[in-house]
Amino acid sequence: MLENPEFSGPEKGKILKGCGQSAGNRREVNKMESIRKTKYLRHYLLGFTDGEGCFSISLKKEDTARFGWVLDPLFQITQHKLNSNVLQLFKEELKCGRIIEKPGQPDLMLYLVDNRRQLIEKVIPFFNKYKLLLKNKDFELFKTIVQGLESKMHFQKETFIELVKQCFEMNMEGKQRRYKLQEIIEDIEKRVLRDYTPNTENFVKI
Repeated sequence: MLENPEFSGPEKGKILKGCGQSAGNRREVNKMESIRKTKYLRHYLLGFTDGEGCFSISLKKEDTARFGWVLDPLFQITQHKLNSNVLQLFKEELKCGRIIEKPGQPDLMLYLVDNRRQLIEKVIPFFNKYKLLLKNKDFELFKTIVQGLESKMHFQKETFIELVKQCFEMNMEGKQRRYKLQEIIEDIEKRVLRDYTPNTENFVKI
């Protein structure tokens, strides 16, 4: 289930016949329509992000990567499927991303933006203009890392490690991460040493 049909195609904003809408659901749709039209929509989305949003950078071990690790930025909003119409507001306002069912938790829906170009051109400018309160630190670090990836800081060992360190300043300072910061740095150093140490076994003695 990708999107609520009430908010797509020519029937956008209307209640479709035969959908089995309850009175509560109809009230929720009307509420979303009212919010959509108000001049305070962006501030509503801002507050919603402070409560239910997350800016994160996944650190994934990948042998084919230059330094053995990949940084994957993600902006997401989580909401119960009964109240998921608000996710469509994010998609409409930011003009990017997708809405999916959360894997393994069918009662939850996610609004996701994981495309770096969309993050640079849509998400970051929005939150630059409309300032977060609770999650501003995470956003500023997130922005710095995404912009660093865009400027190819991950192509050099020193600047790549700098980006990794910034990841560990986000989201409760990396307390929920699978790997420790020092483990990742040591792994990067070992890979660089291995890749750039010349093989002398085939040298011819003179």
